[in-house]
Amino acid sequence: MQADTSVRETIISTATRLFLSQGYNQTGINQIIEEAGVAKASLYYHFPSKEDLGVAYLRTRSEKWRAGRDGYVNEGKDAREKLIRVFEYRCLWLEQSDYAGCSYTRILTELPQQGTKLNKQAVANKEEQRLYFQDLVGQLDFIPDGRKNDVANTVFLLFDGGTLQCQVYRNLQPMENARNAVMELLRCHTKA
Repeated sequence: MQADTSVRETIISTATRLFLSQGYNQTGINQIIEEAGVAKASLYYHFPSKEDLGVAYLRTRSEKWRAGRDGYVNEGKDAREKLIRVFEYRCLWLEQSDYAGCSYTRILTELPQQGTKLNKQAVANKEEQRLYFQDLVGQLDFIPDGRKNDVANTVFLLFDGGTLQCQVYRNLQPMENARNAVMELLRCHTKA
């Protein structure tokens, strides 16, 4: 069982590196097999299709993102500070991934077909992030209940847009701008 887990992790690790550097569509199963140093039968034992491997890749990226995000963000003293820390952690994440951007958005743009397993997983991961912002904004007493959903969706939009622009321009300024916009948005509600 340990060997199976190790082979599975090797395949996911190799696929992650390749999907991030050259894209899902441009990465073939044979390249993954060759670079992972595994037998074709081993790959298909763990992942019956490339789409199944893609789903595992997105889940693994999501787990890694959430663990890092939560560890970093939970050092914040309150929901307001935690919201800002999400943007700070995203900067660290983007630097570590050489500005690869959002894995989920990348998959969605490469494979826009709705209803596939891969599409559903990417959307579920995006929805998790949106709900995370909704939860944090929901904890802010200074924002009226009738405005919390709009504020959370605005924060999510700034987060997603900042991530995309960091990928395009290969620097952190867009995410810093997005963080500053969130701070201003929260400051406006505090004064209201």
